[in-house]
Amino acid sequence: MKQQRHILKHLFSFLTLLFFAALLLPVKANAADHQANISVNRSSGECTYSVQGLDPSQTNELTLQVSHKDTKAAALQTNIALTPENCAGGTYTGTFSLESLNYAYDTYTVNILIGDTVIPAGTCDLSIHTDKLSMNVSGGTGDASRNVQVISAESSGDVVIPGQNKSVSVMAWPEGSNESTAASISSKTPFTEGGMTILANAAQAGSAYGTWHAKLVLEPQGATPSRTLAVATYSVIPTQTTFAVKKTKALEKKKSFAVSLDGLKNVYGINKVSFQLYSSKGKKTATISGTKKKSDGSRFYAEVTMKKLGYLLDTYTVKAVLTDKNGKTYTLGSTTSADARSQGGSLSVTKKKNATCVYKLSNAYIPGNIKKMRFTLYQYKDGKWKKKDSHNVTGTAGKSKVSLKLKNDETGKFRIKVYGFSTWGKKILLNEKSFKLRKKDMGKNGWFYEKYAGKTYKFYYVNNEKQTDLTDILNLKESSATHKNRFYIEVNRAGCTVTIYLYNDETKKYDIPIKTCAVSVGRDISTNAGTSALNEDSSYTPLGSYSICTNGTSVKYTLKEMHEPDGSIVFARWTSHIVGNVYFHAIAVSTDSHYALPSYRYNLLGSPASAGCIRMTVADAKWIYDYASTGTPVKIVKGSSSKPGPLGKPAVIKTTSGINYDPTDPDVPDSRKKADYKAKKITGYKTKKGKKVGY
Repeated sequence: MKQQRHILKHLFSFLTLLFFAALLLPVKANAADHQANISVNRSSGECTYSVQGLDPSQTNELTLQVSHKDTKAAALQTNIALTPENCAGGTYTGTFSLESLNYAYDTYTVNILIGDTVIPAGTCDLSIHTDKLSMNVSGGTGDASRNVQVISAESSGDVVIPGQNKSVSVMAWPEGSNESTAASISSKTPFTEGGMTILANAAQAGSAYGTWHAKLVLEPQGATPSRTLAVATYSVIPTQTTFAVKKTKALEKKKSFAVSLDGLKNVYGINKVSFQLYSSKGKKTATISGTKKKSDGSRFYAEVTMKKLGYLLDTYTVKAVLTDKNGKTYTLGSTTSADARSQGGSLSVTKKKNATCVYKLSNAYIPGNIKKMRFTLYQYKDGKWKKKDSHNVTGTAGKSKVSLKLKNDETGKFRIKVYGFSTWGKKILLNEKSFKLRKKDMGKNGWFYEKYAGKTYKFYYVNNEKQTDLTDILNLKESSATHKNRFYIEVNRAGCTVTIYLYNDETKKYDIPIKTCAVSVGRDISTNAGTSALNEDSSYTPLGSYSICTNGTSVKYTLKEMHEPDGSIVFARWTSHIVGNVYFHAIAVSTDSHYALPSYRYNLLGSPASAGCIRMTVADAKWIYDYASTGTPVKIVKGSSSKPGPLGKPAVIKTTSGINYDPTDPDVPDSRKKADYKAKKITGYKTKKGKKVGY
């Protein structure tokens, strides 16, 4: 029993020693006794943490430990001494900021260490929400000035980039280059939450054309490097509003067209522009320098002549090549076209009731205008197309319609070809058309009774054309002692025409006009006296009824010496006497020569010019001499210039100075007359066989 009491006494002493020993040992923290939490202010870039359940008398120190959430790497560790002053109520509150983190934007894990005990405080999000940011670069591809729109999709009340005093800039680099070559295209700009627009200059980054990459960069703070927030692409390509080819009447006169480039813009400026022209086969034909029409270089203009294009009629593709202020060239993607081809237009053949065809070409065109057109008629004979005749039409420049009327003289298959002559002398086939002429298209043929000036006459038509000389048609024979032609000759003094009529056995009248001649009567057309007043000094043709050789005696001369009123002697060929000193005769000459007829005297034919005789061409005077029998009635009437006779007044050949013969004279060689006609010294002539040329 005593022994048991002794044991209990020693046990109590041991427990007492243990109790006091425990009081002297340090107190170990228990996580369950403390709480920590954290709040984040992204706008200011700060995190505030607090620890509750602290007793400074027992716990004199804690450690703030901040580490990167993903990498677990330590970012900040701070030892904090606890005092009754900073730990009032058992709670300690502290903050840390982006600045203390050296502006390393990230999401952090925050722990509080008390001794060996780790008390989790939570997560501090100081990261940049790049997934909420986007950007685009707006503006024309030719504009240096661009707007960079920064768009935020962050929820209301939150921020994309924590902290204050944030600045951004825009950098760019061309596609194909390394991002490390990026250069700034904007100034440093304070970042605005909720979205912003930054003015940028695309010309600052380099000189390349094409696609560029742009990035929005957060300017560095502290020791942190710059950071890409968003990316976008944009283009640097020259632009224009209008690229066109223009044609005007003034340009056509210069055989050219114009190229105009308007509204031109380029990031790197514009030094000059040239226009390159490519043929339809893709061959570069010409390069023309453009002329700057506006000081800012927004308009360039050039005139392209056909000569520069080698007069090649073609469709051209026009490209514009720009040289910028850096000396680099760029070919614009837009092109224009110049149609420098001839246009054949539309060709029509209209058959008229009067046995004519009207050939009309509409809307034909040759660059530089059509100087003249040539209508060439072909006839199909003996299995071949043979040229029948050609007719030039001048004064066609700028005309939309050009027509030619020709008489039909044969039936069969025909083809009309219309050629245009350019102003540089090139002959171009514009259009052609084949057609047929049938008998019905020939119009009148044969004899027809028709009225003229109130009287009825019998006319002869060939393919609707009234014949003005029926010598061959009637197969007339020359007058002789055994053959008399029944003619009546009328001289229209006012009209300066002579008409020969044949007696009509049907009507018993001289109503078949078979020939008409343009003549010159006496210079004095006011005197209306007959033959009684005739004398060597008179110069009028007497009115009245007479006959070939009125005295009944055949007085005809192949060459007659005649006296002029001034006393001079002249020679007249193929003379037929009428009355007194009045004759039908060829224009008199001063010597017995076929080459003594001055052109000025010949050109008076068809107007009053003689001393009273009736002057005629050699051919007409010889006809009277050959066919008009002695006794043929001749009537000289006052007449009318507006009504020259039923066969009209024939065209009169004109000659130029230096021509000293009658173009109808059969004794003048055809070769000479042909040469002078070709040289335009005479407007027509008659061959030795009696064929008319040019009139």
